Amino acid sequence: MKKHLYIIALLSCLLSACDPKPAVFNLQTKNFGPNAVVSIQSSENSETLKAENITNGNQSFKINIPKEGYAILKTQDGEHTTEYYFYLDKGNYTGVLDGKDINTYPLKNVPNKESEEFIDFYRLKNSMSKTLFDSLAIAEHELDVATKENIVEKAQIADRWREKKNQSELENIEAFAKKYPKSTATIFLLNRFGRADSETRKYLSIFKSLDEEVQESKKGKKLLAEIMQANQMMAGSKMPNIEGETPDGKEFDLSVLKKVNLVICWVAYSGKSRKNNQVLVDLYEKYKNKDVEFIGVSFDKNKDSWEKIIKADKLTWPQYSDLLGAKSPNAKNLSNFNATYFFLADKNGTVLSNNDLSLDFVDSEISKHLAGRE
Repeated sequence: MKKHLYIIALLSCLLSACDPKPAVFNLQTKNFGPNAVVSIQSSENSETLKAENITNGNQSFKINIPKEGYAILKTQDGEHTTEYYFYLDKGNYTGVLDGKDINTYPLKNVPNKESEEFIDFYRLKNSMSKTLFDSLAIAEHELDVATKENIVEKAQIADRWREKKNQSELENIEAFAKKYPKSTATIFLLNRFGRADSETRKYLSIFKSLDEEVQESKKGKKLLAEIMQANQMMAGSKMPNIEGETPDGKEFDLSVLKKVNLVICWVAYSGKSRKNNQVLVDLYEKYKNKDVEFIGVSFDKNKDSWEKIIKADKLTWPQYSDLLGAKSPNAKNLSNFNATYFFLADKNGTVLSNNDLSLDFVDSEISKHLAGRE
């Protein structure tokens, strides 16, 4: 008899551990277009866990076996996409999803403290950024209706407000981290913001404000590694050594550097890299006799393909590769595994500029540093 009771108790424990209770979303949806969609995505792998057409009414849907963790509630209405973060677990989520009020967080009642933290994060965000949101909306509307005569001016104004929005986003995360130092949501938010390369010092400051337990978590350690990697490529830092050889077997040496040097991280099989090469060839002709050098660093593995593209694209500046592909120390140390990627260095190998340096700004950045302007 005791044996049967033990089996029943064990089964009861197993069943309770595998509680099939779903995550249920009860939303009032309004002011969306006829083909608008709401979806729930896992932040871990961007897997879509649920997708529903928005009905503009009282709308209910559920995820039968929710995978606990940070998630994204996403709306797609024509060309407009909006994302809201929350913590997915079993239980009831209620709120209002308004297509005309996308800056207001839609979830009002949630089943876990992690999602309650997000409600507070968005409350902080709105209180700190409302005027900015309004100004950006006006600037983007004016860009939408711009004429040929003023479109460049309107685009520049909109870009300035977008950059102010980005700075405000980081300030929002900083305020949240100060209020919730024990929350791992800050790690999630910094990862989603994705500007460790360009806001390295601010990232490190926010990270160091968190409790030690959060810093020592698996995701905390991973983010810190990314921050420190970006930190060594900040302007004023000494660039890491370039590993590998030229096609004719010469190792990299600082003596090849000139006053201003454009380091180009690329791969021969990339269509984007090939298109960039067309622009870079002309740019090199402009600067090659003006104390400027280009340095190509390839993340390729196949030497024949690498050499073939160098010849076909007429890349006459020094080229280096250790032919280790993504396992190359160059990929980790120089560009954090990004290709294509650009940065500038001086004749001593000191980084001059690398923060989100795109091909559009390479010319002006070279010119600026060549003239000695900071």
